[in-house]
Amino acid sequence: MTHSVTFSEVEKKAHKRGMNFKEIKELFYKKENTTPTLLLSKSEIRRNYDALIAALPRVRIHYAVKPNAHDAIISEVYNRGGNFDVCSAGEIEKVLKTGIDPKTLIHSHPIKSIPEFDFAIDKGLELFVIDNPTEVEKLTRYNKKLKIIIRFRINTNSTAVVNLQYKFGCQLEDVLPLAQKIKETGHDFYGLCFHIGSQCTYSENYVKAIESAHSLITQLDTDGFNTRLLDIGGGFPVEYTEPIIPINEFCKPIADAIDYHIRPGIQIISEPGRYIAATPTTLICSIIGKAQRDGKMWYYLDDGLYSTFSGILYDQCQYPVVSNITGEHKLSVLAGPTCDSFDVMYDGLMIPEHNIGDKLLFTSTGAYCEVSGSNFNSLRRPDYLVID
Repeated sequence: MTHSVTFSEVEKKAHKRGMNFKEIKELFYKKENTTPTLLLSKSEIRRNYDALIAALPRVRIHYAVKPNAHDAIISEVYNRGGNFDVCSAGEIEKVLKTGIDPKTLIHSHPIKSIPEFDFAIDKGLELFVIDNPTEVEKLTRYNKKLKIIIRFRINTNSTAVVNLQYKFGCQLEDVLPLAQKIKETGHDFYGLCFHIGSQCTYSENYVKAIESAHSLITQLDTDGFNTRLLDIGGGFPVEYTEPIIPINEFCKPIADAIDYHIRPGIQIISEPGRYIAATPTTLICSIIGKAQRDGKMWYYLDDGLYSTFSGILYDQCQYPVVSNITGEHKLSVLAGPTCDSFDVMYDGLMIPEHNIGDKLLFTSTGAYCEVSGSNFNSLRRPDYLVID
């Protein structure tokens, strides 16, 4: 059973992070503010980027564009000296608007269609990820020498909330044969990568993967292959409804493992998406309907599972429900605005009684929310409002 949280509770957490919650409150209470609205904080993007850089001093950040491709996030990362992880023609076009050198981008999708591959090569990208022999065979169509990264996977006792090793990554014993096959195509074996998953809460999984990378690098050295880059993926956790340890504590074992196992001279990069994009975005919704059903109070919002709250379905995530109303908490349901009965976000929520026209606020809705929504029922999707 989930309880709503108060403005004061959220404000305390925001203040602890160094975030000014004042502007969000002002916009929440502004009557003429149209909802649903997504408030995007530029200063919070910068704070997240800087916190991760401080926690992983040897690691260069390549923001994974997929969880949120908003121009403000891309711009803030670029202006901070960051780089990008792209997976499609659309993402490439987005980040190239910054003026970044395409040769510095990493195209991390292990499986690429020929048109997507051709587009990336034509735009000047050189650094690509593969994880199987069939993908290596695609390299033979390109005369330009490419830098190829091999993605491997490891066995873990505990998985991330979203397991990204299920669909991609070769077995450890397949790495050397793939490196040899890359060499046969005339392209350059350049390094290794792994991606444990999204919303990882166990830093020991990264440590285990780094240890495996060390063993692979030693084996590759013996066979004459020069490993120049290790990509440790992303997946760093964000606090939603459950507490997590601070990012510097979470990353300490990872940073120590990098220093101990990965020799100087090998470039280390990471592809954070959620950690950069989640907390800067706050959703404001309005209650558009209310009904008593089966002993619960049902509230119908102007945003739902087919829009911003799609992250509940696809990202297995729950977002804190913030209310400015006080009083007795009652068993309630929050549902979306579509005509589909599937469009229910919270069932069993304890929240004070609200009325039509009241607003609710949902924090940390910046990653894998808006991007996976749809225009079902042709209802209005929320607009972004960039703040601070």
